[in-house]
Amino acid sequence: MTICENIKKKFIRLSKGQRKVAQFVMDNPNIVWTNTASEVGRLADVSESTVIRFCYSMDLAGFSELQDKLKEHLMEKGEASEVKQAMPVKKIRNHIGADIVKKDIANISKTFNQLKEQDVEEVVQLLHTAKKIHFLGFRQSTPVAFWMYSNVNRLRDHVHFIPHEADKIAQQVAYMDEDSLLFIISLDEEYEDMATIVEIAKRKNVKIVAIRNKELTTQEEPANPVLIVPNTKESGITCTIAVFSLLHILVESMVDQNPKQYEQYTKNTKSALKTSNFIAIS
Repeated sequence: MTICENIKKKFIRLSKGQRKVAQFVMDNPNIVWTNTASEVGRLADVSESTVIRFCYSMDLAGFSELQDKLKEHLMEKGEASEVKQAMPVKKIRNHIGADIVKKDIANISKTFNQLKEQDVEEVVQLLHTAKKIHFLGFRQSTPVAFWMYSNVNRLRDHVHFIPHEADKIAQQVAYMDEDSLLFIISLDEEYEDMATIVEIAKRKNVKIVAIRNKELTTQEEPANPVLIVPNTKESGITCTIAVFSLLHILVESMVDQNPKQYEQYTKNTKSALKTSNFIAIS
């Protein structure tokens, strides 16, 4: 079965945005083959993350595999010469670490295939609608949680990062209420450090979601939904790569809920920053 036949077969099960990508791929295989995922998204009028999610829906390891499948399809149709002409003259193929990259892509794809789309969509909606968001992650999870905080914070207001400091933790817990969302990232065995914070938040009817490397077995899961990104290596490196890919999709999907709203917030923030800098200089 060719890639285009596979797309047609699965077309009805795709989301609205992914259908736009599917139609664009079938209508413009040469363009998709010779451009980046972000450029294809721009041309198809969707986000880059939608293009990537489309690839996963096609059971592909990523955008590069989609391009390989399209190349095969064009060659079978006798259009290999067109493909060759469309290739950038100075394209450099870098094989350094190629095997590692392929394994990472395969593991990311496997992780995404195991996630429930309904759970991912619910987390996206909570990120979009919650009045206040608190990101929590200790030790190995700290840089991941801070990355998510930084990216969401530039797009909307009332976004907070909980540092591993007793007084700061107490302040943020006191600030939480039923309109808050506690976003937990727990990638190793450090959950006990978070348990007290989570328990207090639960008593205050705070909505709790989590990204974990495995399900909790020693106690009842306080978060709902929970997105599991399992470790595939003892070092946890691959797990972290998959988590960042998931977080990227969550942020992009949040923006997709109301692009104009987030664009306007970013503009207003930049304008306010320029004004404050001008006043400070004056």
